[in-house]
Amino acid sequence: MRHVHPLTRLRTGKGLSEPEYAKLIARTHAALALGQLAARREKVAHWESGRAVPAHTVQLAIAHIHGVPAREVHRLGWPHWLHLPEGDAALLDRPYTDHGAVLALRAVAHRPEPTRPTVPTVPPDRPELALRGRALATQLRGALRRLAETRATPPGTRPPGNRPTARGPAGPGPAQTHLRWIEARTTALELHEPGTLVPPAVLYAAADAEHRFVVDHLAAGAGGEPPSPPDLFPLAARTALLCTWLSSAVGEEARAERHNLVALRAAVAAGHRTAVAAVLAQLATRHLLAGDAADARTIVQAARLAEPYPSPAVTVVLNTRDALALARLGRSGDAERALGRASDALASADGGHRPGFPFTVDDHHLAVAHADAWLHAARPRRAEPHLAALLERLDGAEPAPAPPLAGRVLLSAVDTYLALGEAAQAARATYCALALTGTLPPGLAVQYHRRLAAHQHEPLVRDTLARLGHDAG
Repeated sequence: MRHVHPLTRLRTGKGLSEPEYAKLIARTHAALALGQLAARREKVAHWESGRAVPAHTVQLAIAHIHGVPAREVHRLGWPHWLHLPEGDAALLDRPYTDHGAVLALRAVAHRPEPTRPTVPTVPPDRPELALRGRALATQLRGALRRLAETRATPPGTRPPGNRPTARGPAGPGPAQTHLRWIEARTTALELHEPGTLVPPAVLYAAADAEHRFVVDHLAAGAGGEPPSPPDLFPLAARTALLCTWLSSAVGEEARAERHNLVALRAAVAAGHRTAVAAVLAQLATRHLLAGDAADARTIVQAARLAEPYPSPAVTVVLNTRDALALARLGRSGDAERALGRASDALASADGGHRPGFPFTVDDHHLAVAHADAWLHAARPRRAEPHLAALLERLDGAEPAPAPPLAGRVLLSAVDTYLALGEAAQAARATYCALALTGTLPPGLAVQYHRRLAAHQHEPLVRDTLARLGHDAG
């Protein structure tokens, strides 16, 4: 069998052609202040064929794209360090079976967190995701095919080719008792979504610990000892989805996507259509933040195929995600109609907590969607009233617990006010984010800093940047 260079696997895993990858490397090289680089596909072809070795600074740019610390580039050398990020490749290659879901869950749950590179880094304006384009479409087809098999299989059996999950003994035992406590703690963490005084990073650490505990139980059951209760896949989907939106709350979108992808596998393995739709709605959000509007629409369509009869709450969320994608594609009329459908569904939606569904579906949710849609449609003046109401609510005279995602949401307010030429209002939105979080997570602080840096001639912006300097460092 022909040997495939590890760089080829990394490039194709992102769904990029050689010219696209060359452009991405050149942009990253410049963003890291490593100098200008010609974006030539021939260079990529030579590296992947083994005929040439990229310069060290180019390797640092490639490593940054794939989340590999610079110290590992120094330590291992070319091409050996290229194998470090292939945990993602293993994750994406797993089949949509019970056993494949367990392997994927383990790959992400026990993946070491990358340390910060030793060269100055400037995170990209948009997150670099593992799955895009054709690679994403392939994954979605696999998920829907497996979900259809699960739904068509009589109760008590498994689809052909799937490894059965071991069942626990009748009646409560130590494992079942532990899992009941995990489920109770997971529910308690989910209840922080509408508003909390706990920093998002603390919530993420707690959610990640619960998720690892579930995955370890699931992996042990797949091996036969000790046996696993039958509700592990739904619980794994819940904890992975909890880790997804909390990663986003601290500005770690690449990590959020990994959690999102394994949440999809666990929800599909559970055969839980509503959970699959919720997971896909979150995945669409990842692609909207990355600027992939077409991919986001593809994901929304997959969610509708997975759950043909969604609840009003799911309908609201899917329509708001579709509206944002349509707005990015320049279809503002269609976006407005999608928001109208979301508004109609909201009238009959239950805003209470639903385990495994990490969205507060209320007027606030719809207002944020309206603001983002008009911003993406390049009509910031129509977005501004929705954001003014949001700021009034979050920065009112009577402090109230804010959603963990408030820091992420207020970035849209900064973008809108800057588009309107109102730098002072953008600084006010940043101060609001700082007040709500105490200290912005580094991943978000850098993004605020980048947006405001060009306006530091404004006194209020300059003061805000000084406050952000500590958080962004």
